Amino acid sequence: MKKVCLYCRVSTALQEKEQTIKSQLSELREICKDFQVVKEYIDDGWSGANLDRPDLDRLRNDAKEGLFEAVYIHSADRLSRNLYHQGILFEELKKKNIELFIGDKPIADTPEGKFMFNILGAAAEYEKEKILERTRRGRFYKAKQKGVVGTCPPFGYDYVKKNSLKEGFYKINKKEAEVVKLIFQTYLRFKSLGKVVKELSLKNIKTRNGRNVWSRSEVGRILRREEYIGTGYYGKRYSIEIENGKKYNRVAKAGRRLRNRSEWIPLKFPPIIDKDVFRSVQDILSKRYKPYGQSKHFYLLSGLVRCGICGTTYSGDNTNGHFYYRCNNRHKTYPFPKECKARMVDRDRLEVAVWERIIGAMTNRRIITKHLSNLVDKVNENETTLKAEREKIVREKEKIGNKTNRLLEIYTDGSIDKTQFIEMSQEFREKGKALDERIQEINSKLGQLSNGPIFIKDIEHFCDLARQKAKNLTPDEKRDFLRWLVNEIIFDSNKKTARIIGQIPIGESGTKQGFVPKIGILSPLSQNASVRMRHLLLLQ
Repeated sequence: MKKVCLYCRVSTALQEKEQTIKSQLSELREICKDFQVVKEYIDDGWSGANLDRPDLDRLRNDAKEGLFEAVYIHSADRLSRNLYHQGILFEELKKKNIELFIGDKPIADTPEGKFMFNILGAAAEYEKEKILERTRRGRFYKAKQKGVVGTCPPFGYDYVKKNSLKEGFYKINKKEAEVVKLIFQTYLRFKSLGKVVKELSLKNIKTRNGRNVWSRSEVGRILRREEYIGTGYYGKRYSIEIENGKKYNRVAKAGRRLRNRSEWIPLKFPPIIDKDVFRSVQDILSKRYKPYGQSKHFYLLSGLVRCGICGTTYSGDNTNGHFYYRCNNRHKTYPFPKECKARMVDRDRLEVAVWERIIGAMTNRRIITKHLSNLVDKVNENETTLKAEREKIVREKEKIGNKTNRLLEIYTDGSIDKTQFIEMSQEFREKGKALDERIQEINSKLGQLSNGPIFIKDIEHFCDLARQKAKNLTPDEKRDFLRWLVNEIIFDSNKKTARIIGQIPIGESGTKQGFVPKIGILSPLSQNASVRMRHLLLLQ
């Protein structure tokens, strides 16, 4: 019996509530009732613009293991709403001799079949962009015309739905408004977010979500909201794609960036806080604000030390003029309990030990030579991989050219109208442009890999230069250098040990922009490599 799998996806919580996953599964199960369904893959609440999805990755891995012979999906946009991503997935399955079915219709491995699949993919991508554009345009129009957008107003307000006589509007929630006033009054009195949190906790005031404990960030956001003096704004930020270190993002554009203030659209709110009170709070907040990384006292290992007992980060602590690093889980602030029994460590003692060990690793010829011994083989391996990718992209460009020619033929025959022809032609041009950019990136990387081999004298020169340069670094340069070099320092106060985990990137591709080129410690070597470090310090 033929072994098959089913793949379903919905992109929003609303679709989940409407049980569209169940309807997709029901239809696909009926189609595959005469086959052996070995597995069902479901990505609920994941955007079709993302290729990285948990169950889609499992499907791709299981395809490599030969777990099934065919994949059934409800429609092309369930697989992806990106034409390029659809092509990648189709080619992966084809190489494993796995058929792809949309409903009960197979995607034939023929020029006609591929063309129709691309047509469906282009239509799905076009539909996604049109939906986004219509939604955005509708929200901006509503904001400009009615001064109200959304049904989830800030803390202190309720949304009143529109009816036959009146448009929707925001009104003051009297109970929450009193809390907002208390927050502003308490902050003006104590000039401390912590004091506000403590006051709310002592009065047993809960958040809108019913939590007993307020966070400082929640209080800070309330203190900065202009809605409380009568005017909020729509369109302050827009979505962007970011690298946040996560393997999976439910939406493609997971980051937010602030728009120019002139583009903000004002919204109407009944005021809760007097404008003079609000300005006074903003003055205090601006004076007490410290940019990230700045502190009254200097700590060389700021942001790098982690507790070996509970895993929480360490931070600087000034006790009567004596400076330490302490576990944040041990010194939690009210109302959180102190959960870790880790002891503090003297700042200077830990910093000197870590710095000496780092420089020792940086100037140890044996360590660097050992890790660079296989560098040439790795460079050749990377070069082969890049050249293979470039050849694949060139072939893909040829396919796009053929698709463009076929599209012109179909348009000439009258099978599609001018609007469809223009939209699909633009899609092919953008895809070709993206491929050209990737070829340029590959050519640039291949150029970097073409440097000569590393000799022992290069390594000796590198170590000598690193040793000399390290002696002349300022404290700030030392801190920047360690942040560039070290991933984390795990300190166990009971065992009095600190484990340094990091890497020594070698060459321009491994440097972080700005710092290393200025200091010039790592510039002699140009090949791509990194030296892993796992050094243990004993602080007795």
